[in-house]
Amino acid sequence: MKEEKEEILEYLFRKKGEASTEEIKKEFNFINLDEILNSLINENKIIIENGKILLTEKGSIEGEDIKNKHEFVEDFLKNIGVPENFAHEKACEIEHHIKEDKYKSLIPLSEVKEGEEVEVVLIRGGRGFVQRLCDLGLTPNTKIKILRKAPFGPIEISVRGYNLALGRGVVSKIWVRKKSS
Repeated sequence: MKEEKEEILEYLFRKKGEASTEEIKKEFNFINLDEILNSLINENKIIIENGKILLTEKGSIEGEDIKNKHEFVEDFLKNIGVPENFAHEKACEIEHHIKEDKYKSLIPLSEVKEGEEVEVVLIRGGRGFVQRLCDLGLTPNTKIKILRKAPFGPIEISVRGYNLALGRGVVSKIWVRKKSS
């Protein structure tokens, strides 16, 4: 039932936190939908008022996490060449099997502090964008050190023995894992 509950929370989050009960029944053909909804109510993740299912703050946070996890997996699949429709479908399946602590250990490069060393995990973006960064040496498992961060400007990194300055928009799409000490 965990996957079904996550699907409903993600759907509601994408629908700005509310949907009619009829819409949910039409979207999800779960034979135990009433049981799932009651479980979400008991967990304080949704409420039902006047035929509308509304996310609570707790449900909204979880729905957003699930949506982000889905997009992360879908981007990864597209980056390795999986066709877009198939990547979306498979991301729906895979997102439920990713351990929370593993997913939470990934952060955008823009959130790394000066002097810290990290390892590239994934670059989110279109094929041309990803290829350009790969051409610059930013490939998975590459070690990066943050040299300097301008308050609102570029971030200077050290990668493969040379320095590189990247804009804030670019570094926000590079997902990294902190090196374990």
